[in-house]
Amino acid sequence: MESTPNTASTFGIELIRDYVLSDLLGNDYRQVIYWAGKRLARQFPVLNEDELIPFFVEAGWGTLSLTKKKGTTFSFELLPPESTKAERPTGYFQLEAGFLAEQVAKLNGFVAEGYAEMGKECVHITIQFDPKDPLDRSN
Repeated sequence: MESTPNTASTFGIELIRDYVLSDLLGNDYRQVIYWAGKRLARQFPVLNEDELIPFFVEAGWGTLSLTKKKGTTFSFELLPPESTKAERPTGYFQLEAGFLAEQVAKLNGFVAEGYAEMGKECVHITIQFDPKDPLDRSN
């Protein structure tokens, strides 16, 4: 069976996320993977919102779109790769939510938090930043 490199790498990532991490982390999976997403965002910062979409594609996370931006809230939809649409551990997409929360925080200068919910066709990710809680820029 012949597969493209992207399919092969996505499969490897899914093995780690679906089985290894969920087994190792147990009940803490959701929280740990969220903070791992925030850490990834610090390692791979984007310069603006427009860079988020290509980053998600390159990372093999799927197709991201900003569906609504109102005040301090950003609403995203993520169409994950076909293989990730199957049953996933609770909190599976918290990695992406953490990544987006940290990117939104950096772009806006305020602490941001987010969460992901699986819909019928896509993953809904909501990010909200707090204009009363500026980021500590000394780090």
